[in-house]
Parts: sequence; C-alpha cells; structure tokens
Amino acid sequence: MEFNLLSFDEMLSNLLKKQEMEEHLSFIIRNIEEEFSFQSLGIYLKVPNTDIFRMKISRNISHTYSKNYIFTEGDPITKELMHLKILDIQSPGRYVFEKEYSHLLILPINHFNELLGFIFIDKSTEVFESEEMTKIKLYASVISLIVQLDLQGNEIEQHRGIYESAKVFSHKAFVEKSEVIFSMMKRYNRYLTIAVIKIENFENIVRTIGEHEAGDLLKKISYIIQNDLRDTDIIGKLNNDSFTVLMPETSNKNSFITVNRVNNRIMKLPMMKICKIGWGIASKEDITKNVEELIKFADHAAEDSTRKEEGNITIYK
Repeated sequence: MEFNLLSFDEMLSNLLKKQEMEEHLSFIIRNIEEEFSFQSLGIYLKVPNTDIFRMKISRNISHTYSKNYIFTEGDPITKELMHLKILDIQSPGRYVFEKEYSHLLILPINHFNELLGFIFIDKSTEVFESEEMTKIKLYASVISLIVQLDLQGNEIEQHRGIYESAKVFSHKAFVEKSEVIFSMMKRYNRYLTIAVIKIENFENIVRTIGEHEAGDLLKKISYIIQNDLRDTDIIGKLNNDSFTVLMPETSNKNSFITVNRVNNRIMKLPMMKICKIGWGIASKEDITKNVEELIKFADHAAEDSTRKEEGNITIYK
C-alpha cells in the first residue's frame, strides 16, 4: 500500500471546512474507505456524564448490533484501553465486534490520560500491513482531536446553558434540570414522558443544502417545538440531528397527542420535502433508573421511526 501523506493532508484541509463532529467523523470514515480495504469498522464514544460507551458511527455493522451493544468502564475491553495502548489482535481473539476476523485493531480515542472512546477496524482474511497500521494510528489521533474539540465546545455552551442557534438547553443542562423533575415525579409516582425528534441522515442534508440552510431548518424546528409546548416542558439539544423534550405530568397518550400536533406543523415546512423525521416517546416506569435511561429509550424509538414506511411516531415498549 502506498502511504499517501498528500492525501492525508488534503483530508485535514477539508476537515477545517466542516463544523459538526458527526460531519468530521463521517468524512474521516469515507477517507479510510478510500485508502484501504477492511471488513468492518466502528467508533465508540463515551456518553457525557456516564460510564457508558456507545457506537457513534460504523461501516458494515448491523443496526441491531450498533443499537444494542454498549460498553461501560468496567468491561474488560475498556479497562485494557484505559492504558491508551493499541490492541492488536489476530484470530481467534478475545474481542469480537459482530463478525469473525483474521486481524482486529482497537485504538483508543483519548485526550491526554482520559479515554474518550475507541475505534475498531478488522479484516476478514488478511492482516493489516505496517503502513496501514501507521495510517490508522494517524486517523485515531485526528479523531481524538476532533472529539476533544467538540467536548470543549460543548463545555462553553453548557456554561451558557443554552445554544445560540436554537434557544434550547444544552444536553448537560437539560439532563441536570430533568433529573430534578425526574426525582420528584418518581417520588410522588406522577407521569413523566420524554420525546425525541430525530432528523434522518442529517449529514447528507447538510451536504445537499449547505450548513446555513441546515442550521436554519434546525432553528425553525426548535421554534415550532417551543411555541407548541407548555412553560413547564423542557427542551434540549440531544445531538446535532435531534432534540429532546421532557413533559412532566404527561401520560403516553397525552404526549402522543402533543407530539402529533407538533409533528404536523413541522411537516408543513417546505424543507420537509427532502427530510424525514422520526419521533420517539418513552414514559417513566417504576424500574426506570434515571433521565439518561429515559432519553436512551426515546432515542431508540425515534431511530425506529425514521425507518418506518408509514407513520413517524413510535412509543417505546
């Protein structure tokens, strides 16, 4: 394999033109696909304020695996990666990401001594050449930088408490406020529902209509959500492609009515002709641990909604 530093420099130059972490990661993965062959690949990132690592982006990995397989800081793989060393494993290996392989590389994504996530890549019948391994390490370093910059940017926004582009709470501020309400609702056995709205393939929409138009779309969606909800409801930015709403004293049935009303208004936006959105609704149960878990359930339901041929609202069960 020819080690093309010029191509790598071009990738770095192109990254400077992009703004969102999801765009950065997708661009890097496409660059990796162009450089050499592999069987499957995935990037796991740590969920803020938790010990959970969840799949952020992948290639040749099933949706079911990506959705259901998470890791925690207590798992053997993350304990090994805490040492911030590459895991070079040949078949049969101690770790498997859905598919059997002949050679697996797992590289930490980190900032100094803090593990932020990891990237895995494998081959089915061959082994990675030394040049390939060197370049994969470079990619992992770039991903580490991107993730750290995104985290630092979020910290600045969290200090402000809201996003300027959409007058809603940042993820951290949303969780902090929602946890207080969650504790009260759980203590007094009151209804509590969370809804998540997700835009399918948002990164492709950005490439199609441009960052300015995509940002304007997010603003319009956030304004509709704000105008149609009560003052007691809390709105947050879950990811670049999704918003989340906490609705106290609201049952599944009533939240569905509210979401359906908001959804109908959003669907009237001209941009919806090229966009698909999905809603997920999850309600507090006796076994629900915390708000983060409720958000996860609603997010999974929203993801399922984006894959429906009919209807775009799913209640998590």
